[in-house]
Amino acid sequence: MEATALWQHLWNSRAPTPGLEHLRLEGRRAGSVLLAFDEQGSPYRLGYRLEYSQHWRPRHLHVRVDDERGTRELRLHCNRSGEWRDGAGTPLPQLSGCLDLDLWPTPFTNSPAIWRLDLAQDQREEIAVAYIEAPSLDLQVMRQAYTRLDARHLLYQNLDGDGFHAVLTLGDDGLVEDYPGLFRRLRRWAQQGPPPPKALERDLREKSRS
Repeated sequence: MEATALWQHLWNSRAPTPGLEHLRLEGRRAGSVLLAFDEQGSPYRLGYRLEYSQHWRPRHLHVRVDDERGTRELRLHCNRSGEWRDGAGTPLPQLSGCLDLDLWPTPFTNSPAIWRLDLAQDQREEIAVAYIEAPSLDLQVMRQAYTRLDARHLLYQNLDGDGFHAVLTLGDDGLVEDYPGLFRRLRRWAQQGPPPPKALERDLREKSRS
């Protein structure tokens, strides 16, 4: 599977401009770069690489954050038995039983969980995920649920905390197109180029009338 996505990050309403993420998926490997502002208004850069098994279970993660405090990195590895270790090889027993990984803030990591679950119409499944929150890179276990509404829409639920939920819209490639209020996928312009400025549009209309 190969896909490219460009997402606008809308979750931080206090930011002077939306964040932007570019992702490239090749087979079971994904690489992405994100530029955004954190909730305190500081800019940061997030880069991550993910590798999955044939059945979309996470195998390797490397995430790096660069901001005004410096550079932070996190590496995680999960074997076929579901045993997690950090980059130094130290076991992480608190993640035992987590078959999925969720990295905030990106809409990408919803898709591998959805692909792995392969839900039928109206089917609901609860999962435990290894949840990483950037830019701090704090790690915890989170309970989530997905319900298949139709071919293009799923209900996502956070079963911990405030019980957040949202209906996700997927594209033909299975990547998130719309995550209401948080992320929106941007599509390429038509082959004739980007939309012209309003002044140019006006000139073109006037010329067409003459």
